[in-house]
Amino acid sequence: MSTAGDGDSTVEQIPAERGKALLRRLDWWLGVPLLYLIALFRTKKGRFGSQIHSGLAVDSATAASDEVVIKSIGVCVFAAIGDALLAAAILADLKQYRNKIQAKTGERISVTIFSTPANAEIFKLISNFDRLVLIPITSPWHALQTMRESIAQFPVDVLIDTSQWSKIGAILCALSGAKLTVGFNTPGQYRQFAYDVVVPHSRSVHEIDNFRALLRPLNISTGAMPQLNLISIDQVPQPPITKPYIVLHPWASGTKFAMREWPLNSWLELGKRLVSAGYAIVITGGPDDKKRAADLVQKLNTSLASANLLVRNTSNLDDPLAGVSIISVAGSANWLETARLINQAEAVVAVNTGTMHLAAILGRPLVALHGPTNPARWGPLTSGTAIPVILGLGLSEGGAYLHLGSEYPKEPVYLMDQISPDAVIGALKSNFGLQIS
Repeated sequence: MSTAGDGDSTVEQIPAERGKALLRRLDWWLGVPLLYLIALFRTKKGRFGSQIHSGLAVDSATAASDEVVIKSIGVCVFAAIGDALLAAAILADLKQYRNKIQAKTGERISVTIFSTPANAEIFKLISNFDRLVLIPITSPWHALQTMRESIAQFPVDVLIDTSQWSKIGAILCALSGAKLTVGFNTPGQYRQFAYDVVVPHSRSVHEIDNFRALLRPLNISTGAMPQLNLISIDQVPQPPITKPYIVLHPWASGTKFAMREWPLNSWLELGKRLVSAGYAIVITGGPDDKKRAADLVQKLNTSLASANLLVRNTSNLDDPLAGVSIISVAGSANWLETARLINQAEAVVAVNTGTMHLAAILGRPLVALHGPTNPARWGPLTSGTAIPVILGLGLSEGGAYLHLGSEYPKEPVYLMDQISPDAVIGALKSNFGLQIS
């Protein structure tokens, strides 16, 4: 069993599980029959809102019996990095709830996160939990053993599953040994059989509001924004870049990821104009993006050299970068280092991905590039003063149709080329005051 108190484990960067098409098909083909079997043989412990005792419940209509007294809460975060960052909002809500309970009763409620290895690194950035347990979700039997062993050692009164579509996550929750489970009823996904308390998953609200809905059966107030561990970010060494720089994140992940990426020529044009205006460029990405990022750096350098703009290239953060115009940290910077780079940047330009959400939560000036992804469902959220700019075609223009991330038509039309470099430059200038010609 892999655990890390306060999320401080050192974990190798691992590609996200959700981008593996075969695993997704197996999840459907095997998961749906298993969920039906669970529905036949597993007795639910209560209906919506029943058999849960909240230390703050005062309304007899909502307060429940003492059969499940909340002393420990588990939260499953098996989806992508962006989902984990948004789910940090309910951890902030739980923090407020825990503080109130402790002040009222003296009892301390513990929170355990169950996450995939691919998401482990991001929990160094997220606050408000006590224990991190890594679940090898691509090996279902091992995953179930790990989860049951953890809950046997550290009992969980209420287990909340933030997953929206995966069947394996629901199955693990149903068989975990937790006293009571809470999860989504996502239309068409057949996951509701796994949970004692079922919460409707809505496609008409931002996903952060769906996550908040998971706490309402527990009589827990919601509304907090995601909170990050800023101390851990500040402890990362200062990026050795002297000139003002802008972070570019060109890469998406998941089903048909290329449909959500901006054209290479557009990034080249944007990069050339940013360097011409005196800004350095830092390209971020994961291990799978390393080669493409290096190719982008090479093409940018070639384009700039032809325009007589001398640059020097390196991808090593330990090198002195005072004269560098373009660097790539894709595959070499971990999430803490990426967060520090973003937090010191003049601005960030990113496609819809976890890095976009990170920049928004940190309150940095952000231009978010959307195509098929619906910003009303998955757009950047911030509590800072720099309001993100969202560019891309709306639903009435053929875009913004993705709900869970895989609902592409049979022959989807590429939409990202409808966003021009001029539109991005205009947003950086007019919304954030950058000086770019």
